Parts: sequence; C-alpha cells; structure tokens
Amino acid sequence: MRQPRGFSLIEVMLVLVVAALMMGVVASSLTEGPVLRKAAREVATSMRQARSVAILQRKEMVWTMDISSRYFGLATHKIEQRALHTGIEAKINTAKTEVVSATQGNIRFYPDGSSTGGSVELTARGQTFKVNVEWISGRISLL
Repeated sequence: MRQPRGFSLIEVMLVLVVAALMMGVVASSLTEGPVLRKAAREVATSMRQARSVAILQRKEMVWTMDISSRYFGLATHKIEQRALHTGIEAKINTAKTEVVSATQGNIRFYPDGSSTGGSVELTARGQTFKVNVEWISGRISLL
C-alpha cells in the first residue's frame, strides 16, 4: 500500500490563494484606520491653533473647511492650510451664519476662547471620527 508523501500542487495553491486574500483584507483595514485617525487629529490640531491664535492676538480667527477642494485651516493663512487624504469623506456642521456655500463652512473663534461651535465628521470605509467644537467654551474634542 502506497502512503501519501505530501500535498498536491492544487492543495498548496488553494492555501496560498486563501492566505493572500486574508492578508489583503487585513492590510486594507489596517491602512485606512490610521490614516483616518491621523486626519482627525490634524483637523483638531488645526482648530486648536485657530483658537490659540484668537486668544493670543485678541481678535477673531476663522477656521474654514472647503469640502470640494479638500482643504482646511485658518482662512487668513492660505499657505498653512492642509489637505485631506483622498480616501476620506468630510462633512462640516456649523452655525448658519458661518455657512459659505454648500461645500464650505467656517468655525469662528473669539478672543475669549469661545466659538460659533460646530463639528467636522471624517469618514472612510464605514469608520467615522468626529471633531467637535463647543460653542460656549470653544473646547475641541475628538470623538
């Protein structure tokens, strides 16, 4: 009676294909999560900068987000504005008086640290991060 000595070529190929598929799924889930988290932190940092500048310079500062051009940052500092990663969808919720257009909105920070309030939602592959700005205190939090 003959004993099998190993695996057939088809069995080896099947295992390799399944392993490759699993690695692809894991790799794609690992790459989008950190990119989205980093983008949310950049948005929050940019807002904190706007609030700090308003307090230090004792004048109103306007933080803006343009969803169509995918840029955000201080409205008066075009050079310092940052771009969103291409795989991220953004949505800005702000006071009615700060809506510039259907794709652009502002959050205004005042010298006392308060703001008009609002939030920015960043979404990629079903995962969402929200950067919230409280209107009375101007506190910025990442949810």
